[in-house]
Amino acid sequence: MKWKVKEYLDIHQKTPYALWKASGLSRKTVYDITGGKLIRMDFSTLAAVIQGLETITQKRVEPNDVLEVVRDAQQ
Repeated sequence: MKWKVKEYLDIHQKTPYALWKASGLSRKTVYDITGGKLIRMDFSTLAAVIQGLETITQKRVEPNDVLEVVRDAQQ
């Protein structure tokens, strides 16, 4: 799995700063997610990201909007 949060923010012309303020997550966590540095994730983090994005975009956000399945090329 990989995060697509940065792409989602770009499409909606929002910043990681706005997500940080709206999500309740730590600044480091949000910037690690948007910078592609956060590999581990739990459901509470995913829920906070989705809730924060919904707050700043006023749109419904689904998990597949912010996560992408990365498959091994051999599969």
